[in-house]
Amino acid sequence: MDELEFRRRLFAEPTDKDPQLKEFAEQSTERKALVNELKALDKELNEAMNIDVPDNLADKIILKQTMLECPERIKELGQARKKRSWYWTMAASVAIACSFAVYQFSLPPLSVGEHALAHVYHEIDSLESTQRFDISEVNSRLAELGSKIKALPGEVKYARFCHFKGQKGLHLVFDSEFGPMTMFVVPSPNKYLGDNYFSDQHFAGRVSHFPQGDTILVASAQAPIDEYQSRINQAIQWL
Repeated sequence: MDELEFRRRLFAEPTDKDPQLKEFAEQSTERKALVNELKALDKELNEAMNIDVPDNLADKIILKQTMLECPERIKELGQARKKRSWYWTMAASVAIACSFAVYQFSLPPLSVGEHALAHVYHEIDSLESTQRFDISEVNSRLAELGSKIKALPGEVKYARFCHFKGQKGLHLVFDSEFGPMTMFVVPSPNKYLGDNYFSDQHFAGRVSHFPQGDTILVASAQAPIDEYQSRINQAIQWL
């Protein structure tokens, strides 16, 4: 088995239990990391698909298709609906981009920044959540990850456990003066993700490392990411 055959079979079926495939994966730490990452992604996709279909799903699909085919119409929707239109268009674009990327067999495992961006796009609806979580609710979840936070720089409207590069983490979204911001809290003892920046056309992010874990902040490209990450780093505590 060569590298191309390994990746082709793994992308086609992440849970393939063929002994030959497993033996080839065990020969490289990079291959084992890719196996774990694809299994986690496959699990998330299965969970995402195993949901009740909303009553207005057909209307939403029609609306999204109209936006994709008629970009001129999007500009006419007005300021009140501009934000929602942007999210629908973004979600459709990312779905196409991710589908293409998954089948590029020669690609290495996603970096921390790439994984964070993919996660945000995968759950793009979280940016429009209307729920509200007080700090005690957030800390009850963070306690399971060995941390707590004094406060966040905005009202929390999304809090859900997730898999971040094979590690259990917490996915948070809070409001800010620069729009909704996404924060991942990932305990990672002896796993040094390091401090680094990442961005694409729409989002920018930063990874901050602590001895017991990491925080990853993702915000709009124009947001002062350092300022907000600094406020978060001063507020979070590891137990």
